[in-house]
Amino acid sequence: MPVRKVNKFDIIKQALNLFRTQGYHRTTMANIGTACGLLKGSIYHYFTSKEDLMRSVLEVLREHYREKVFVYAYDEQLNSEEKLKLLGEKCIDVFANGEGACLMANIAMETNNVVPEFRKPIKGFFDDWVDALTHIYRERYSDDAALFFARESVCAIEGAAMMMRIYNDKNYLLKAHEMIMGKFEKASKEALMS
Repeated sequence: MPVRKVNKFDIIKQALNLFRTQGYHRTTMANIGTACGLLKGSIYHYFTSKEDLMRSVLEVLREHYREKVFVYAYDEQLNSEEKLKLLGEKCIDVFANGEGACLMANIAMETNNVVPEFRKPIKGFFDDWVDALTHIYRERYSDDAALFFARESVCAIEGAAMMMRIYNDKNYLLKAHEMIMGKFEKASKEALMS
C-alpha cells in the first residue's frame, strides 16, 4: 500500500467514520490505517493507543457540537423559539446525515463498563447539550423545570435517533423535534395568559 502524508486531524476524521459505522471494539488500528492510506504503525506517531485516538475523536466531536450546534442556544440575536428551532434543526441534520450521528451514545453504551475513561468526555458532551437547552428553557421555566425539560429533550432526540437508525426513517427525529417545539410553544402561550 502506498503511504500518503496525513495529519492528526485526517486520522481523527477517518477514525470517527469507522467508530461510527463499526463501533469501537470492531474497529482496529489496522482498519484506521487502511482508511488513512497509512501503515498501522504510522498512527502510533500521533496516538499512543486506540483509546488515546478515541479520546481525541470524542474531544473533536464535542468541540464541533459546541461550535456548530450548541452555539445557537446562546445567540442573543435570536428569541427563545428561534434558538430552540435552530438547535433542533442542527441536531436533526447532524443525526440524519451521519456526521458523528449517535456516536456519543453508541460509544457510551458499548464502552461504559469496559473503557471507563471515555465516560468523562461523553458525559461532558451530554452536559453541554443539556446546558444549551437549559439556557433556552430558562426563558420560560424555573431553573429546576428548565433542567428537567432539557434532559427530557435530549432523551427524546437520542431515542428518536435510535429509532431512526433501526427503521431507517428520519420522521422519528422530525416528530421528536415537533414535540419539543410544541411543548415549548405551549409553555410560552401559558406564560402569556397568566
